[in-house]
Amino acid sequence: MDMSAAATRYLLTIYRLSGEGAPVRSVEIARALEVSPASVVHMLGVLVGAELVNKGYYGRVQLTEKGIWAANQLHTKCVLLESFLAQELEVEAGTARRDAVACLCSLSEESIEGIVRRVLPETAAMLQASGA
Repeated sequence: MDMSAAATRYLLTIYRLSGEGAPVRSVEIARALEVSPASVVHMLGVLVGAELVNKGYYGRVQLTEKGIWAANQLHTKCVLLESFLAQELEVEAGTARRDAVACLCSLSEESIEGIVRRVLPETAAMLQASGA
C-alpha cells in the first residue's frame, strides 16, 4: 500500500494509541502528533476514504480490519528499524523510535527491506512472504 508520510504517521499513531484496535479520540491523536485538530480532521478524511479507519461520534476513531492489517505491517517494520538504530548504531531509545518512523516515511521499500534483513533475517523472509 502506497501512503504518504503523513498518512503513515497518523496510522502508526492511531495503532499505538488504540492498543491495536480500540477506539481513540481525535484529540489524543492531535496531542500525540503535536498537530492541530483541523489537521487531524483532514487526515482522518483521507484515512476514511482509504477504508483504513472509521470515524464515529464525538471524534472517536477506530481502525478497520484493513487499517489494522496495514498498521500492523508498518508497526512491525518500524520496530525493526528502531531495533537497528538502537542496537547497530547505538542511538538512544527515544531518538531511535522517532527516527524509525522518519525512516519508514522516507526510505525506499528496498532500503527498509535491507535493514530488516540485517536486523532479523527470518523476520524479513516472513514480511516478504506476506507482501508487506
